[in-house]
Amino acid sequence: MATQEILREIEELQRRCEDYDGISLKLNWDSLRSEPGSGGAQWLYTYEEGLLAGFIGLYSFGGEVEVCGMVRPGYRRRGIFTSLWQQAYKQIVRMKAKSILLNAPAASKSASGFLKTLPLEFNHAEYQMKWDYEKAEDRSAFENKILPDDMVILRPARADEKRLLAVLDSMGFNTTLEEAVEMYEELDGESSNEHIIIELEGQPVGKMRLWTEHHETWIYAFTVDERMRGRGIGRSALIQTIQRERRIGNGINLEVALDNPNALGLYESCGFVITNKQDYYRYIS
Repeated sequence: MATQEILREIEELQRRCEDYDGISLKLNWDSLRSEPGSGGAQWLYTYEEGLLAGFIGLYSFGGEVEVCGMVRPGYRRRGIFTSLWQQAYKQIVRMKAKSILLNAPAASKSASGFLKTLPLEFNHAEYQMKWDYEKAEDRSAFENKILPDDMVILRPARADEKRLLAVLDSMGFNTTLEEAVEMYEELDGESSNEHIIIELEGQPVGKMRLWTEHHETWIYAFTVDERMRGRGIGRSALIQTIQRERRIGNGINLEVALDNPNALGLYESCGFVITNKQDYYRYIS
């Protein structure tokens, strides 16, 4: 079966599970559509009665593997996900991953039941948020272009700036530089990702990654050098990004860690509203 046909079936299965359970699954479609050797996900799946019944995606980020999966309603409680997980775990061991994170929507009862069978500890939670003009505190900011004398500039990252991106990530997200560099090597070649450098008066002070599909743009890995925070740089960069995506006709989405109240407050004041919550659990081997 052609890869594109399998991807269409995975997408259909995702819609079926989300509609049935009232949840939003984080399947990282940019990784699913890329080759594993160039930063893409690895995945396992199974068929029952001619239908794609179960799926697990393995997403490698700088030595850490994230796991997310699903089973078709009506085919649950048959051991399908347990069998897929056992296969996936063997594959992760061969990958020599430093750690394993299992991701599940907080509202998923079926995921909650399965996770209780594994040796896990809660790691963190993330809110998924979507921009809503009516919720923005200062709507005029989105009706006007950034003033010419605004010194916060957004530009595409150059091919030779991977290390700069990695340095900003390591400072902003509490990872080692080596892990951040490894992640950018894995992302290399993913044309769907747009890496953005944030400059203040010509100097790089932050970055973000944009991914767009079906007229929906996601903002990932958005950070400003902690030495430059509190000067409105992040707000200006966020507003400029929202303005650009609105002109194109795209919706704007992002994720924020539950334990990051400053970022959450910024996003909410700019008009983002919480749509879903994702929980992450660390596997204890």
